Amino acid sequence: MLDTITGFVTKAVSSEVGVSWIIFLVILFLIIIFSIRHLLDIAVDLWRIPLAVIIDAVDILAYNNPYLDLLAAFGCFILFLVFSRRGHHWGKILGIVAVLEALVGVWILPDYAFITNLMPTSTILIFISVWSH
Repeated sequence: MLDTITGFVTKAVSSEVGVSWIIFLVILFLIIIFSIRHLLDIAVDLWRIPLAVIIDAVDILAYNNPYLDLLAAFGCFILFLVFSRRGHHWGKILGIVAVLEALVGVWILPDYAFITNLMPTSTILIFISVWSH
């Protein structure tokens, strides 16, 4: 049985390889390299997600304390400013949206504070900015 398998392998290895197989393997190799690069590029930016979760937690705690809304808005501003330093305009736009959502809580529209404080806006916007990168 082992002799049969060895014979098939020897025959397959010693036969001529077509140009189409070489082109296919080169294209497959490039696709794998670029997909690994993209996944690692996303993994480098995922460190911002725990910070966004903390900012959203501060925003939830701001239900009784309006100064925590200011702290959450400041945190959003800093987090997205750091993210947008790489020249991405999405970070600046999403940062403005996150800051405005944090300020809507008690300072701009206090009637809607119970809705906006419960939404994890910073976390969702960080996910969007990381994946759109």
